[in-house]
Amino acid sequence: MMSKTHYCILSTLLWVVLSACHSLWTAHTEPVSRQESALVMPTTDIPLPYTDFTFLFPEEPKLNELTSPRKHISVNFSDREKRDIAVPDPLLMAEENSMLIDLSLIQKEDYAFPLPGAKVISPYAGRRRHHSGVDLKTRANDTIVSAFDGIVRLAKPYAAYGKVIVVRHYNGLETVYSHNSKNLIKPGDCVKAGQPIALTGRTGRATTEHLHFEVRVNGQHFNPNLVFDLQTRKLAKHCLVFTKKGSKIAVKSVELMPHQLAGNYSYSSAIRPGKTRLSD
Repeated sequence: MMSKTHYCILSTLLWVVLSACHSLWTAHTEPVSRQESALVMPTTDIPLPYTDFTFLFPEEPKLNELTSPRKHISVNFSDREKRDIAVPDPLLMAEENSMLIDLSLIQKEDYAFPLPGAKVISPYAGRRRHHSGVDLKTRANDTIVSAFDGIVRLAKPYAAYGKVIVVRHYNGLETVYSHNSKNLIKPGDCVKAGQPIALTGRTGRATTEHLHFEVRVNGQHFNPNLVFDLQTRKLAKHCLVFTKKGSKIAVKSVELMPHQLAGNYSYSSAIRPGKTRLSD
């Protein structure tokens, strides 16, 4: 029979062997656990490849905004400009002998017939060839509107014109509205095409209520029918060429083709600026 001493020695040896085996097993399995944990991918978003290829295609062309032509005009009026009708613009055509206004480039919202619905009762020049504008008639106290955008140069009673308005327009023209029963604007006001500016009347030298309408360039009047078709009350679609001829300005209408710019000119009026007479 085994003695108690031998039993204790064997138990101790067995414990040492089991402890060593456990240590070996732990050392063998722990690296595998770390390796497996290293293989676990992090749960983060992976960026996708860059797929924006818009740089390969040119930008879509943009349409140019259409605007009405503008000329270099004076908007700071002298005492004479505030006082008289036939006054040249000190800036317009100051450094050139000719000027072109392409009426076809004036946008629809930038013009208006001065007296909608009116009929012509007296044409430009007339039977005695001294009528400086056209007479348009509808009814008494009808609304007169500005033909184009511009600045009011003169608005007051003026001799045979009666109550008159002169508007200097950005396109280089001036328009005159006379025999008004009432002026609705004052000098220095900015007006838009189609804006009410006066009421028809018979002030000044007039025998019936109507609008005496003039178109001028640098103080000189010319046929309004070159600007508006007076029968249809629509804006003309041709070009106007203005050329200095001494103290006068020659005016003619041309089509849009360059070779048609050449040709003989005819004076718009034989009346000298400042000597305008009116017929009724």
